[in-house]
Amino acid sequence: MFPVRPSVRALLAALAATATLAAGHAWAQVFTYRWNDAPPAEVVQPSDIREALIWTGHLDPTQAGAVADAIDRGTRAWQKANGLAQNGKLDEDQTRQLMTEALKERDSLGWSVMRDPAVGIAVGVPARLVTFGTPRFDGSALVYRGSGEVVQTVSVHLGTPNCRSMGAVFARLTARASYKARGDNFLVAQIRTPESVTFLKMMCHQNGMVASEITAPLELATKNPGLFAAMANSLTMLRTPDPTVRPKPRVEELPLAPGSFSDELATKPAVAKPKSTKASSINESGHTSALKLALREGPELRAEEIFEKVSGSVYVVKADKRMGSAVAISDTELLTNCHVVEDLAEVKLARAKTEMPAEVVSRNVDADRCVLRTATKLPSWVKVRPYDDIKVGEKAITIGTPQGLELTAAEGIVSSKRLYNNTRVIQTSAPISQGSSGGGLFDAQGHLLGITTFYFKAGQNLNFAVAAEEYAGNREESAAR
Repeated sequence: MFPVRPSVRALLAALAATATLAAGHAWAQVFTYRWNDAPPAEVVQPSDIREALIWTGHLDPTQAGAVADAIDRGTRAWQKANGLAQNGKLDEDQTRQLMTEALKERDSLGWSVMRDPAVGIAVGVPARLVTFGTPRFDGSALVYRGSGEVVQTVSVHLGTPNCRSMGAVFARLTARASYKARGDNFLVAQIRTPESVTFLKMMCHQNGMVASEITAPLELATKNPGLFAAMANSLTMLRTPDPTVRPKPRVEELPLAPGSFSDELATKPAVAKPKSTKASSINESGHTSALKLALREGPELRAEEIFEKVSGSVYVVKADKRMGSAVAISDTELLTNCHVVEDLAEVKLARAKTEMPAEVVSRNVDADRCVLRTATKLPSWVKVRPYDDIKVGEKAITIGTPQGLELTAAEGIVSSKRLYNNTRVIQTSAPISQGSSGGGLFDAQGHLLGITTFYFKAGQNLNFAVAAEEYAGNREESAAR
């Protein structure tokens, strides 16, 4: 193992997360997305703070010192620049402001991903500053060349250099690099001239090496301090790269991240004043005391048996021109999402060709929890599984109204249990499509696990439901029923 000098530990730590653009990462990784609004502070990770400080020019990853000290200095510098108390700690509002500034800086460059799944690589590119031509095989390397306001070159080497010869490559950088650092399977180097700055990242594997290099005019590099670190962080080997296959690169914009719960993963519009005077009776908790909990017990049912047992509790919700679903949890109350009913105080519940009115009696817009009540007695309703009793890997089935197709069922598993915006959510592989909002996610005994709320359209089978227990007005009281 190559000994790491203390003077380079800050850069090594700042560049450690080299896989943030690889497929399959959690949607909470802020810098994997574009934002059209300030991100919630709850999803921001320490690595995001570090990268934000780099993008805003308040943290230089090439400076010596411990990472925690560098983040503290950078935070204080950012607070000073914004006329804030310099205590090195970010509250929720400051976190959102910092992340917004950083993402604005990054997105001003058109930050995107050049991905070539055929060869097996991905790397971040400033798409507004550089345009790539057709990849060419140059000697022992496949080379992607891009030019514009900056010059970026990505090369995939076969044979040499590789992990065994990386030390020699590192040594050759000594004379001309103003900064260099090396880890077990990568090296980084920065070369400055009076006119430009070049930054290089190389990653080795058993059959060769992948490298990405950006050269920018000195003025542009100074104005966009996060450019080089972002490129280095993003260089990813999707698998063992193979430069001998026909390359098929494509430049992809980063997907929109969920600024709030919604089918489209876009920022939820502000809720207007309700259109009915009855709205004055709507409480703002998004809770109901009618909900009853039940633990999982008994044999698993087949998908068709689950559907037969619980589909009678799922209704279509008609809210002006919008359509979604709701799930009955008592003979008069149903759970749905607030982005289905939006600002309405009354909606229609439909099954087959019959309709009945329902009032919105509880609404928590931030958590996207709305409770409906009807004067008509409902013939079928379901009990709710406690969140803590839900197991990752267990069978799950969704029933809702995707694209207006009433009582559509789909099967999958519980993929994960997560916390978003102080709300417990259930990730599932059971498909959720636009229009599924407000539908039910059920277990193998027909208990309600959650209300299907949003999906990640940039990935596969990344679907989420607000845990049904979140609607309980008093969890201890509900658990005793």
